[in-house]
Amino acid sequence: MILVIASLLFISHVNSLHVTHISDCGTARGCWKLPNGCKDASDCQTMMTWKHKRRHLIIEIESKLVKPDMWLGIGFSKDGLMGNDTVFECQFPATGSGSVLLSHNTAKRNIVLKTASQLLIRDGFTEFTDGKAMCGGEWILDNIHLDAQERTLMHVISSGRYNLFFAYGKMENGEKRMHGMVGKEAPWKSQEQVRFCQRCSSSFANVDSVAADEFKQ
Repeated sequence: MILVIASLLFISHVNSLHVTHISDCGTARGCWKLPNGCKDASDCQTMMTWKHKRRHLIIEIESKLVKPDMWLGIGFSKDGLMGNDTVFECQFPATGSGSVLLSHNTAKRNIVLKTASQLLIRDGFTEFTDGKAMCGGEWILDNIHLDAQERTLMHVISSGRYNLFFAYGKMENGEKRMHGMVGKEAPWKSQEQVRFCQRCSSSFANVDSVAADEFKQ
């Protein structure tokens, strides 16, 4: 009986890590919910939350827009433009296990940062639950162990202010394809910039968005 109870408690704890917690948005974690004005998983298309745990940033994302053989990414931009961005991305291949990775956007392409992904992402997960893609993990906010090449391609997001971008797209033969640029498949952009320092009150922001059609203009 003791073993059964312990197992149930362990399962409950594991499951609790794989959901977005929006009840404490604005107080204990920051949240970005799309589209503007949506309240929870019943009417939001996509939700992202973040919360500090010492020098780590716990990120959780869920989206109704992403299906198997697709990817999603959250870009961190210093200038509000796409390009020279650090990206937290999740890949959901049609077969095999998914991946949580860090990558870098140039003006024309995306580069997966393999070493950074291995060293700085802990407990990454990808799954589908109730028709929603869910993913996340702990991002260690310390780049000192990276080689010089990858370190120059990553923002130190615990310093400075960032606009957020949300984008998603298809995968073919295990490779990401570019996201759409018009309509519902165009990226979303946060209206305001966000800080990710541990003791900044703005780290607990409820973020609004520029709609896809507005961003396109």
